[in-house]
Amino acid sequence: MVTLTTAQEQRIAQFVRDYLFKTARQLSPSTAEYRAGNRWMHTLNVQKNIRLMAEGEGVPPDARVICDVAALFHDIDHYTVDLQYHGVRGAETATKFLRKEGYPSEFIARVADAVRNHHHDLDDDHPIEAQMREIAATLSLEARLLTDAETLDKIGASNILQSILTMGRISHLQVNDAARELTSGWPLERARLWFATLITPTGRHMGAQRLRFYEEMLKQLGEEVVILDPYPQPSLRTQEMLKID
Repeated sequence: MVTLTTAQEQRIAQFVRDYLFKTARQLSPSTAEYRAGNRWMHTLNVQKNIRLMAEGEGVPPDARVICDVAALFHDIDHYTVDLQYHGVRGAETATKFLRKEGYPSEFIARVADAVRNHHHDLDDDHPIEAQMREIAATLSLEARLLTDAETLDKIGASNILQSILTMGRISHLQVNDAARELTSGWPLERARLWFATLITPTGRHMGAQRLRFYEEMLKQLGEEVVILDPYPQPSLRTQEMLKID
């Protein structure tokens, strides 16, 4: 069984982080720091999620190490290929690095398998739950956990914060504008769709908790924040008509 020292884990993390920033700069120099920074924090959230899930599922120690490493590598090639291929390319990059570092072949193969199979394109014309059951039947334990660990980062607090940060890049956006966008319906609908793709018992339990928080937070926003100004600014023509000599 492979066990990682703190130094080994740090070396993997440093490689992944550097790779993300380097490839993001090659893709779009002007937005690289923002893009890669968010992608790295997403990676850390996924690793945190998979550790919680491994605990909840009673995963054996050898698989936990694989989950940890696969979580770090899962999006490493997010900026080098189209999204549908990033798992395959990421598995190749992970394999090259781990082989160079001298890890056992079986360990490398299991990490690569999880990275390769964590992303799935779904057919909108068929029930999502049925598609995910079919996909889950073909996945390794580590791949199932990694799939759910990534999905969980798209539900709940992290997703809300990311949405707000994205909107914050729009000039002159105000609190009520952000509240109106978040409570418009589509963010919650998207979170519910992501929840429907969760395939493990622990993943669905964690997802249900996060979805409830999402729903309660959006409800609270609607109750506390004035979404639409009840006293809209009159047009320039109306302002001229209201002038008092």
